[in-house]
This record gives sequence, C-alpha cells and structure tokens, in this order.
Amino acid sequence: MLVILDSNHTHEHLLGELRLYAPLVTVGSYCVVFDTVIEDLEGVEFTDRPWGKGNNPKTAVAEFLRSNDDFVVDSSIDEKLLISAAPGGNLTRVK
Repeated sequence: MLVILDSNHTHEHLLGELRLYAPLVTVGSYCVVFDTVIEDLEGVEFTDRPWGKGNNPKTAVAEFLRSNDDFVVDSSIDEKLLISAAPGGNLTRVK
C-alpha cells in the first residue's frame, strides 16, 4: 500500500502521521512525504504558517528514520527529477 502525506507540515504533526501510517505501507512500496523542500529553501519565511526551517516535514522524516529502520529514503527518485516538492521524502519500506 502506498501512503502519501501532505497535510499539516509541522514537525510534530508529520512525525505523528509517519508513526501512524507507516505500518500500513507494504514492503517494497512507499510513504511519500510532500513539502520536505521547506527545509531547503533559503531566504523564505512562512510568517503566516506554523512551519518553517527546523520545523517541517524533512525534519520529521529525519527523526522518524533515526528510530525506524523499516524505511529508507529512495534517492533514485530525486535523481530523476529536475524539481521536486519532496526531496528526501520518498521513503520505501525495506522490511
């Protein structure tokens, strides 16, 4: 089963979603986390949003992966794209 996460982009919310939905992802399939690009944007502030640098989907993915070795980032997808809203957010379940 493929899971796509693209709702509230705060670290804590996304981390909770990852923990909740990860068990539904079958081995060999993906959990795709959108808007990880927020962490990589330079000179952009989200003054009207609760997320931003240091508090976003990419930081949640990093924390999730530190405690869950069932998933790895599939960087081959990022290497095929010229532009992506989900760099480092394509997580494949390996076990």
